[in-house]
Order: sequence, then structure tokens, then C-alpha cells
Amino acid sequence: MLLKTETYNQQNKFVEYCRNGKEVSILGAVPERLLHYRRLVFNVIKDTLETTFPIASQYIDSKIWDEMVYTFFSTHKCSDPQVWRMPNEFVGFCEAENYSDKFTIPFLNDLLLFEWMEVEMYMMEDIEYPVSINTPILLQSKIAVNPEHKIIKLEYPVHMEKPFDTVDKKGNYFLLLFREKESGRVQFLNLSVLFAFLIENISMEEKTLEEILNDILYLFGINDLKMLQTKVFKFLEKLKTQGFVLGSLKS
Repeated sequence: MLLKTETYNQQNKFVEYCRNGKEVSILGAVPERLLHYRRLVFNVIKDTLETTFPIASQYIDSKIWDEMVYTFFSTHKCSDPQVWRMPNEFVGFCEAENYSDKFTIPFLNDLLLFEWMEVEMYMMEDIEYPVSINTPILLQSKIAVNPEHKIIKLEYPVHMEKPFDTVDKKGNYFLLLFREKESGRVQFLNLSVLFAFLIENISMEEKTLEEILNDILYLFGINDLKMLQTKVFKFLEKLKTQGFVLGSLKS
């Protein structure tokens, strides 16, 4: 049901007041109480962000963190009505404001993304699992994997070390995140660029493992097929024990 124009206007005034604290006249509102509403709304935002980003809020200087949160609260108009998604907008806001350079926190964007992805993976809608057979991993098979996964690329290894220990370790890091089917727990696994390529191609469900390995030989300039097969089979067996590799796709 559509709101009446005046009701909509009054609600917008209240929202703007909560955001920026500027004096405003709202029908039926007691001015002395508005301040308390603003404080309560801010506390909800701050608590949500610190729950989502426990590492960032702990390691970043408290004055800087509070400034980032307050500026976001007072200037950013969230587009998603679901509160749990609000931290995703905070990630984009901090990147757009270039806070990593402004506050000399080079790993900031990666750390916020890493922490947000755990929440997003945990909360994501269920994805239908492929029809698979729990067989040994074979070269001639197309491998079935947990579809509830993502691979993200980071510049700093914030998933492996304390944030400020990563400052001088800028590079290319790949991280696999996947949600366990039964528990819903999100697992993380650091990947080499080769294994990131492997998983991305397996997930497409277009080629057999043997075909993918042949592509890797060519693209990565590897001459030792036996060595490659040994490493890949060991890696996939590990992922199978962790519940990511499901077996072979049922044709």
C-alpha cells in the first residue's frame, strides 16, 4: 500500500534527521526525544558493522574506525532494505572514499571484503547441488563440487596473517570460500593461481579433469604431467574430505 505524500515526507524528514542530526520539524515528534532516536539508530548501525567486521574494528585505530562508521552513517543512503546487507554497502563506501589511502591502511579494502564474504556466504540462498556419484577422482570424469562457493582475489594475505603484518606483502592471493551443506559453516582455503584456475574450470562442468590438466600444462608452461597429476589429485582429495569435492558428475 502506497504511503500518503505527507506521511512519506515526514518519514523522510525523520530519516534525514537520524542521518545528519540537523534540526528539523516533524509532526507529532517531541524535539527533546529525537536525539535519543538518532543515538539508538546509530548504535544499531555501529553494532551491526562491528559484528560483521570484528577483525577490522579490533585492529584499526578506534578513532579512525569511529570516523569511518560515523561518516558512513551520516552521509550514505543505503539502497538495500535488509539490515544484514548494509555492511556490504559499507565495504563499497570505504573503497569509494579511498579510506585505505586516506588513513594509510593499505589492506583495508581486502580485510573488509574478506570479513563481509563470510557473512554473505553464510546468508546466501541455497543453491541446488549437482547430481553426483561418490566415486574416486578419475581423470576421465567431470568433477562435481559444492556449488555454494566463491573464489575471491586479494592483494594482501589478510586471511592468513594479522592485518598489519600484511602491509609489506602486496601480491596476488586467491581465496576459496564455501559453505558446508550440513552445518552451514563457511570454510576458507588459500589457493595458488593454478588451483584457482583448476577450481574455476571444474565448476563450469564443461571439461573432464584430464582436459583441464592439459589446459594447465599449456597455460602454465608445465612439462611434468606426472608431477602435476600427483599434486592435483592430492589437492582434490583434501577438498573431498572437507566436503567441497562431491565426486563425479552423473552423466
